[in-house]
Amino acid sequence: MSAISSLFGGLPGIGTIQETYEEAITWGPAWNLRWIGAQIAAAAIDSGSTQTWRLRPGLVMGVISATQLWTNYSPTATDGSQIARGIIAYGLRMQDVLSGSTVNKFYAMIIGGQVKGANLLGLDLQARNQLAQNFMFDDSIIGTYGQQLVPVREVTKTADYTAVTADSGTLFDNTGATGAVTITLPAIAVGLSMGIVVLADQSMTIASAAGNDIAAFNDASATSLAFSTGGAKVGGRLWLTVNPAGTKWLVSNQSAGANTITIV
Repeated sequence: MSAISSLFGGLPGIGTIQETYEEAITWGPAWNLRWIGAQIAAAAIDSGSTQTWRLRPGLVMGVISATQLWTNYSPTATDGSQIARGIIAYGLRMQDVLSGSTVNKFYAMIIGGQVKGANLLGLDLQARNQLAQNFMFDDSIIGTYGQQLVPVREVTKTADYTAVTADSGTLFDNTGATGAVTITLPAIAVGLSMGIVVLADQSMTIASAAGNDIAAFNDASATSLAFSTGGAKVGGRLWLTVNPAGTKWLVSNQSAGANTITIV
């Protein structure tokens, strides 16, 4: 067992041969990594592990708001762990050897630096955008630290559509639409971003799932924004990102001209 892994929760003595984990999930100079000591909740699991209480290197982690304990990132959670904040660098056994029960563990956590996206566990597009505040991915098309401010892809919708978190980074257009199109945003979460652009001369709206969390011109609790004024639709483009607190969709007007935006 390597000396460095034994510093972070490994048991003394001879153990199973392990890979050099830090080389598997990170890239670039080691001194670029940012570390903290983290208290990990006994209930933390690695769903892809043979023994779920054995957390593998590269597991994406979040923080439970009420206890400030770290646990596995879960995009559908509501306790704070739906926000990705760090990555486990070395394997960790959450089960106590003597009692056989899982217990809280103090461990090292990577909270910033250069990482290999393909080698991280539990990473989805939402987590990638959340981690992009402090991490640089080797396969990132953004190229810099920070929230996604430009589209990852453009997708055409000719009928109403309710977006999901996996659509983060998408610019929706209405090419070929013969009627109005409404794009409903997913439930708000830090790191999400998406937008609309009008390419067919039809009304196009982007609407809040909650109904009141879009910060627009002269309205901090808007329900929707639309390009619906005749002669002022085509070329209308909006890009929305989530504020750091995860409470508001922030609007960037990227329209080609003086397109009229109707705020409700």
